[in-house]
Amino acid sequence: MTKELDLSGMRRILVVNSRSGPGKLAGQVMWGAWAVASYFKTAVKDSDVKYLDENNEDDFFAKFAEIVKDRDTVGFSVTSMQIKYTLPLIRYIKEHHPGVRVITGGIHHILFPGQDPGKLIDEVVTYELPRDNFLYEFLPEKVREGYRRDRAQVITGFNCSFKCAFCVNSVRNCRYEGKPVDKILADIDYVVKEFSPPKIYFRDEDFFFDIEKAKAVVAHLLEKGYRFKWEATSRVTNFTDLKINDALLDRMARCGCVQLRFGVESGSQKTLNHLRKGQTVARIKRAVEQCVGHGISANCSFITGIPGETAADREETYALISDLHALGPLVEILGPQVYRPYPGGTLYEEVKKYGLHFPASFEEWENFYDSNPTGSVFDESPGYPWLSAAENKSLPKVWEVAHYGLNWSAARNPVKKLVGFWFKNLHWRPRWFGGPDLWLFMFLRKKLLKNGI
Repeated sequence: MTKELDLSGMRRILVVNSRSGPGKLAGQVMWGAWAVASYFKTAVKDSDVKYLDENNEDDFFAKFAEIVKDRDTVGFSVTSMQIKYTLPLIRYIKEHHPGVRVITGGIHHILFPGQDPGKLIDEVVTYELPRDNFLYEFLPEKVREGYRRDRAQVITGFNCSFKCAFCVNSVRNCRYEGKPVDKILADIDYVVKEFSPPKIYFRDEDFFFDIEKAKAVVAHLLEKGYRFKWEATSRVTNFTDLKINDALLDRMARCGCVQLRFGVESGSQKTLNHLRKGQTVARIKRAVEQCVGHGISANCSFITGIPGETAADREETYALISDLHALGPLVEILGPQVYRPYPGGTLYEEVKKYGLHFPASFEEWENFYDSNPTGSVFDESPGYPWLSAAENKSLPKVWEVAHYGLNWSAARNPVKKLVGFWFKNLHWRPRWFGGPDLWLFMFLRKKLLKNGI
């Protein structure tokens, strides 16, 4: 049984979300840390809670050093990639304020519940704290600006009941948790009133898992006459006569739905079965075609470099990508990105057979990603033992050719369209994932274009 977090002795609390890489994810919502700060604020009587997100603070360390002076507790929400940037902050606390209680939690500890945290950490939370509230007082100003300028987010559900072999949800063995409809509708109304966003993303791993919830949201938007555009995530298997049908798609389009996101993953039925996706290539095509038919964009994500995947399997994926792209500019291709292993689950058991190991202690993760870059779309060489040297070199570049060749070829911008024409015809069609022109373009892309992919 997991020991519950002792809230006694906590009052002046700081919750910290450090960055996860050399660059900051400015403007992005860090739901885990935000939920923790909100939980402490509501659960600890007379609490004084501060929240700092390194991604959204220009003078982060100066603010951190100032706030921590009078705190009795500092909590860090961490993924594995954040450890490199979290440990120096913990060391600072222990050196300058040794009486402060340091607590760490987050997905890293959920994935590695028995891992030695070391002597720097006073307590580890290996489970999810309650997520009943998201207090907007903790939302960083840069996120607020993004809500007003580009896109707000409203959370409508947590987790996923499906157990795809590659996904962290299969490791956590969690189930879908829907947020109560009345709270969702109240949150939508608040966000619209406070931020007047041009677009809202209904953050949910499967917005249509609870179809009645989805229909209630659509009905609310139609009743209120809201003018914002919106997007959500769905499984292609939701496209049935009883769930996402033409009538619902028509209502969705009328109330501003502009995009649905799908985890397509592969065009090989063998690979889909191996990944336990529970979907067929035919259903993928049907879902995307229905979206396009109602003027709704379909964002289709793919992965490659999976243990057991053959060149023939990858070619089936490339063929499906081409088929979906041929449906028109409303189809957006995301990836294929190289598979990234999570500990646990059936696919990870296969990975271990190839000798891939993760660090044995919390502190050993600090420099793990320096030589194992598996977290950025700009990763160049994963070095996976189940792939050949040529595959390790070429597969990370497939997404570059697909994105800049296919997505850009459908762009309205004439420069993007020209670049897209080049990579679509000279690289995608002949399956040439390399070359000096691609190298030069990506070099300039990384140096000159700071925002967007």
